[in-house]
Amino acid sequence: MGHTDINIKELIKKQLLEQLTVEEEKLLEREKIRYTEDEYELMVIEVLRELGGQLPKGILQDWQPDVDAIIEKAKALKAEKEKVVKVQKEEKIYLAVAVAALLFFGLATLIYFALRQEVTYVLPAGNNSLHFANDGDIPSEESSCMLLVGKSTWIKVYPDHVGRIKQIGDLLISRTKEGVLKIERRAGNHEAPTIANLEIHTEARQQCVLETEDGTRIRMNAQTWVRYPIQKRDTSYIDLIGEAYVVTSEKTFIVGTVKGKVTATASDFVIKAVKESTKIVLNNGKLDLYAYSLKKSKTMYCPGDLGVLVATKSAKSNVPKDTLFRMENMDFEIAKMWTRKVRIYKNIPLRAFVEEMSRWEGFTIKRWDCVPKNKLVTASVHYRSDKQEVYSTIRDAGVLLYEERGMLSFCPEDKKNKIAMTERRKYHE
Repeated sequence: MGHTDINIKELIKKQLLEQLTVEEEKLLEREKIRYTEDEYELMVIEVLRELGGQLPKGILQDWQPDVDAIIEKAKALKAEKEKVVKVQKEEKIYLAVAVAALLFFGLATLIYFALRQEVTYVLPAGNNSLHFANDGDIPSEESSCMLLVGKSTWIKVYPDHVGRIKQIGDLLISRTKEGVLKIERRAGNHEAPTIANLEIHTEARQQCVLETEDGTRIRMNAQTWVRYPIQKRDTSYIDLIGEAYVVTSEKTFIVGTVKGKVTATASDFVIKAVKESTKIVLNNGKLDLYAYSLKKSKTMYCPGDLGVLVATKSAKSNVPKDTLFRMENMDFEIAKMWTRKVRIYKNIPLRAFVEEMSRWEGFTIKRWDCVPKNKLVTASVHYRSDKQEVYSTIRDAGVLLYEERGMLSFCPEDKKNKIAMTERRKYHE
């Protein structure tokens, strides 16, 4: 079969209709690499348009994609990318502007671990057209972050930065061409550091892939903060607020959180740590979750083990007390969904979806207790989708929401307040 658009489109069509043979599936995989991601996705959209209503029915049977809108947005993205002007790699930003948002991470009260610039599309999950999506991890080449390298000096690390970034004492920070932020020890006569810890911070819509000096890999989610000691320790150690996927080396590695610490060797796991709780889902290996207040730990040793350390109130007292427990048979891929380019959610609680999207998009929830507890979300969200598409997905779940000045509310009274404010503005105008 020759290498032509017509042939690959025919293969895409058969894949969408679930008619591909094993040999054709292999051929499609070989042909895909000849195209850029944007070229391939546009061909898929064209095939979707040609198929019309022929696709196998998903759980949202009457849904049809607005392919014209998708194509227009894709073209706009392409034009926008061509206008990008490279900016200076390193700039100083004073500490006053830095990480205040980290003090306000949303409270996660679900027992299960939080489920999880500018083609915009949200597709319904359950429809087999999702097979076309490149559902791998967000490329590490797109990693970006901010580094605190002095008492009040921050460095912005951009996706196109390659090579040495900063030497702090014996600690050398660089960025590989694959986008990995690499931390190494380089002994020598270096200037004495002015800080005790290197701090790494991601903002909304950012992820950062970090490799520590012992070979541990850490993928930081958006709005996540990591503190790495400048002074060498016998055991590798970081402090974490936020969310990360960790793959440790053969050496012992410790992740400190507000409430406790995780100790792991030759393991990979997802961890979410905020002020009120620490939650981990194990994929492989073995780890311990230790609670500072309880002075005890729980061991996770089976794939899918969930460890939870959370403050809860009893029926007899309003004073929160820490609780530590373990659960089995959790879906690790759901816990790790935030690392994916296409995030597929099937009947997850609305609160979990909102929590995941608020971290990624950077919007703030006014009152979490107003988020409906009985609503479920089924959707597939591309990591480049914008906030308005996320809001649309929430509304499609039958939920009203109101936004003003970056604050999102699910509280019914805010609708009245918003209308009243609008009327006052009209009156004064």
